Amino acid sequence: MIHLENITEDNYRECLKLSVSKEQIKFVATNAKSLSKAYVYYNSTKPMIVYNNKVMVGFILLRFYDEQNTYIIDQFMIDEHYQGKGYGKQAMKLAIEIMRREGKYPKIILCYIDGDEIAKKLYGSLGFHHTGEVDEDELIMALKL
Repeated sequence: MIHLENITEDNYRECLKLSVSKEQIKFVATNAKSLSKAYVYYNSTKPMIVYNNKVMVGFILLRFYDEQNTYIIDQFMIDEHYQGKGYGKQAMKLAIEIMRREGKYPKIILCYIDGDEIAKKLYGSLGFHHTGEVDEDELIMALKL
């Protein structure tokens, strides 16, 4: 069963070992870089591990952005060994539910790199739509809560 847990001193090293395939590296920041960002923005981020039962399978970085009155999914990845099993979609649904229950902001935004068709399909299947905004090679999507 997929569930999310906070990053802790007990699990962060294992999180750093998670990776995507060589073909996907251009689409996803490393977990080390994402954890660095979480440290810098520690007041407004929630780094979480994706588990399938007791097995760590992925990472997600949620951000709470007061200036834009929105939630941001800053980073999301499923380790290459666990892709294609539906874990990513289940994890995203859980993350969306966390933000929906909190109810602080009316929408979630995220982005994906142009050419990452897997991410585009996943986010679209969850109700995200393109905003028309582009930040360099990143396409912005939003979901109203």
